[in-house]
Amino acid sequence: MKHTIVGVRSILKLVALLAFAVSALPLRAADVYPQKPIQVIIPVGAGGDTDVNARVFGKYLEKELGQSIIVVNTKGGGGTIGMKKVLDAAPDGYTVLFYHGEAMIPKLAGLVDYGLDAFQMVGVGIMDNTTVLATHKTSKFKTMKEFASYAKAHPGEVEFGIMTGAYPHLVGIALEAAIGTKLNLVDVGGNAEKTVALKGRKIDIINTQYGLTKDYFISGDFICLGLLSIERNPLFPDIATTKESGFPMEFNKFFFYAMPKGTPAAVVDRFSAAMKKVVANPEYKAEAAKFFITPTYMNPTDATAYANNQYKFFSQYQDLFRSGGKK
Repeated sequence: MKHTIVGVRSILKLVALLAFAVSALPLRAADVYPQKPIQVIIPVGAGGDTDVNARVFGKYLEKELGQSIIVVNTKGGGGTIGMKKVLDAAPDGYTVLFYHGEAMIPKLAGLVDYGLDAFQMVGVGIMDNTTVLATHKTSKFKTMKEFASYAKAHPGEVEFGIMTGAYPHLVGIALEAAIGTKLNLVDVGGNAEKTVALKGRKIDIINTQYGLTKDYFISGDFICLGLLSIERNPLFPDIATTKESGFPMEFNKFFFYAMPKGTPAAVVDRFSAAMKKVVANPEYKAEAAKFFITPTYMNPTDATAYANNQYKFFSQYQDLFRSGGKK
C-alpha cells in the first residue's frame, strides 16, 4: 500500500512538472524572439516616404531585436495586396506590416471588406505632419488661392495625381470638397511616381511629403502651395498652411507596425518595446529630422485608439469615395 501511495505521488509530481513545462513553452519562445530575420511588408513601391521610413527605422530596429529586418515592397491594389500578404501569414511575428493611415482607405472606398482593425496593432513609431500640396514651376497658379480660383473657373481641368483607393485619393476628394469644384483625379501611382509625373508636367498638382520633395522646392522645379495642417510645422516654419489661405485641412500620417491577429502577446510586446527604444534613440532622432518627421511612440493600446479616431475622421469622406466624388 505504501509503495502504491509513493507511486501515485511520483506520477502526480511528474504530471505537474509536465504541465509546468508546457505552460512555460510560449513564454520561453517569446523570450528568445526573434530567432530569425523578420520580413517587413510595405504595400507600396520603392522610393516613396513609406519605403524610406521603413528602411531607416528598420536599421535601428535591427539593433534592438538582434535580427535582420528584410523590407519587402509589395505594391498594388491601393496597398491591399501587401496588406493581404500579412493577413494570410502565420501569426508568429516574422511577417510584419509597416504602413500608415492609408491602410484604412480601401475599406472606405469599398474596395475590400477589411481595414486596419483586421490586424494586431504593434505600435506607432512615426508621426508625419509634412503633407503639402505642390505644383510645377510653369503652372498657371503659384499660390493656394490662385489654385482654388483657377480650379473653380476650370472645373474638371486641373489634373491632381492620385493612386486610386489610396491616401492621395482621399486628399483629392477632400480638396474638391474644400474648394467646391471638380478636379481631374488622375491615377499615376504612389509618391515616387507622382513626383516623376509632376516633374515631367504630366499633371498639375500633387500632395507629397515635404522632406521627400524638398530639393525640388529649393531648386524651383516645384512650388509649395501649402501645408495640409492646422498649424505650421516647427521643422520648416516658413511653409504656410492651407488654413492660412482659407482652406483648413489636416492630413497627417501616422506610421505603424502591425501583425496578423493571433500573434502571441509576448511577441507583440517584444517588438513594440524595441520600437520604443528606437524612438528614444538620439541617433535615430537625428536621422529622422533630415526627413522632417517626428519620432513618436504609441504602444499597441494607444496606437489602436489613435487609429480608430483617424478612421472616424476619414469616414466623413466615405460617401464621396463611393460615389466617385459626386455629392
